[in-house]
Amino acid sequence: MIGECDWGIHDLSRVEVDGAGVPRFNMPMELGLHLGARLLGEGRHRRKRALILEAERHRYDALLSDISGQDIEAHANDPDQAIRCVRNWLSEHRPRNAAPLPGAAAMQDDYRLFQVEVGALLAPHRLDPNDLTHSDFLWAVTDWITSRATAPPSPAP
Repeated sequence: MIGECDWGIHDLSRVEVDGAGVPRFNMPMELGLHLGARLLGEGRHRRKRALILEAERHRYDALLSDISGQDIEAHANDPDQAIRCVRNWLSEHRPRNAAPLPGAAAMQDDYRLFQVEVGALLAPHRLDPNDLTHSDFLWAVTDWITSRATAPPSPAP
């Protein structure tokens, strides 16, 4: 997927210790692949862009000091702040003639509404919203967006 994507979002705060006390380094590894493709790749790979997220400013220095100089946004482990960081980054990198994205508050409201409604969406498929594969989650998001686009607007929770 990294080879196919021009943009990458990498949240280094997700380096967590598992039950055996061993850290998972998927996010830093994927960031390294993304940055390596940008540095060493050809053609469109040289145009790759990355948003790097972390819970606290400069916490990454202890983990990956070699990424100093990259744009790194801190979200304080707050989902609303993470949504704001991603939304603003996407907005800054959209084509000049593209319409603006909805604001962060609107996206946060949409996310809360999705969380309320996803259980009913998944129930006919006998899927547990707390135990989804990545592809099941992507299906749920896509189906929810499609159903909301054709439904009359309802107030946010």
